Amino acid sequence: MGTPPPGPAVNVDGATCRLRPSPTALAVRLEGLRARDGAALDALLGRLPEPPWDAEVAIDDALVGLLTSRGFETYARGAVLARPAEGVPSGHVVGIEYVPYRNDWAEAFSIAEAAAMEGVAAFRELGSPSGYEWGEGHGAFWIARDSSGHLLGFAHADLPDGWIDWLGVVPEYRRLGIGRGLVAAVARHVREANGTHLVAFAEDGTDAGAFLRRLGFTERGRRALLIKRA
Repeated sequence: MGTPPPGPAVNVDGATCRLRPSPTALAVRLEGLRARDGAALDALLGRLPEPPWDAEVAIDDALVGLLTSRGFETYARGAVLARPAEGVPSGHVVGIEYVPYRNDWAEAFSIAEAAAMEGVAAFRELGSPSGYEWGEGHGAFWIARDSSGHLLGFAHADLPDGWIDWLGVVPEYRRLGIGRGLVAAVARHVREANGTHLVAFAEDGTDAGAFLRRLGFTERGRRALLIKRA
């Protein structure tokens, strides 16, 4: 799967967005959504294909209220965090290897993903299988495996912008340094693609924010994920 670049732009007087498959819901993501007022938003939505649609919006943006009044529901809130891709601490763990993802691991990946992402709202919206199981060759997609080949964790980021949109470690293997190693592997790939930073969304109610802050990520604002269902 992975996250393709934004697709066609949709523009009306006072409102704009670009369309792409959402990385966090079974919906069309209204990327970079902006609207001057409710009338402009209505005009824009009237130009779109049928929902489901979703959007990522700053929590303090008036657009949140405009979307809610038009049937969008908030399915996650959290912080956007970022850090330079250079200098990410190494996460070497004895007996663990970090390798690029392959699609022939799809079944094992889906099992590990379901365990690692349990309780995460974005995973509930995507469902299982999520689509990431077909992500070979799309962006920076790395897997942590033990010596028996068991998948213990994963990280996917867009290239070259370094947006980490899927990251998880199977619960019984957390706090061993595997997540750190996955972020370090993704960071190397981002740098090779001439990217300069890593960015991630840490959903409220999960351990993601604390984990990322330990790796030197700092908060760049708070966001809401909203969806209008079909």
